[in-house]
Amino acid sequence: MKMKILTSLTACLVVSSGFAQTQSLPPNYKTTFENPDIIVMHVHYAPHEFVPMHDHSAYPTVYVYLNDSGVVDLKHEGADGFTAHRPPTHTGAFRISPGMAERHSVTNQGDVPSDFLRIELKRIPSDDLKEVFRSEAPAQPSTPGTKAEFQDAALKIERTQCPATAPCTIPASSQRSLLVSIGTTKVQTPGNEHTLASGDTIWLPANENGSVQLSAGAQCLRVILQYP
Repeated sequence: MKMKILTSLTACLVVSSGFAQTQSLPPNYKTTFENPDIIVMHVHYAPHEFVPMHDHSAYPTVYVYLNDSGVVDLKHEGADGFTAHRPPTHTGAFRISPGMAERHSVTNQGDVPSDFLRIELKRIPSDDLKEVFRSEAPAQPSTPGTKAEFQDAALKIERTQCPATAPCTIPASSQRSLLVSIGTTKVQTPGNEHTLASGDTIWLPANENGSVQLSAGAQCLRVILQYP
């Protein structure tokens, strides 16, 4: 478990991979990064694991799936509580959910673990994200390049896939963003190179001076915050 701070000419990048645990949630939820805009949690449900009743915030949330997993049941509290069946997930897919407080238990019905990130958006405008959005995992082999897979006035999510035989570059931006590694990735900033495991993240401050280079074959999602 680690957190690294990478310095560049004018700002810093924060690289995170599970250094803290949210106190009010079961140990399946580990906070890996937090700032005024977001909370990032790495979530792990073991095969056939039952997680007791617990609460989640009402923040709008981006879920990034880190492995191919089976059905997960979410049983909500109360006499009229319903059970939501989360379908199987696929590596690299993501879902965006509008804000809604939840209290539920979890049962992983699958024979494999379920691993994903919860990226809670703490300051996104209240009139944004009214509907659930789902993006599928890229086809394999995927086409290299950067593509916007979601965009509205406040939020943009891009997927970058490097060619299998060459590195690629994510340019500097005037907007703050979170870079999420899908699989093992080497990330190079001016004077620094770091290896990220699947689900590790880098916070890219606004007006970052310098681009980010990804290793050959790397795949990343970039969650870009477009509000002030």
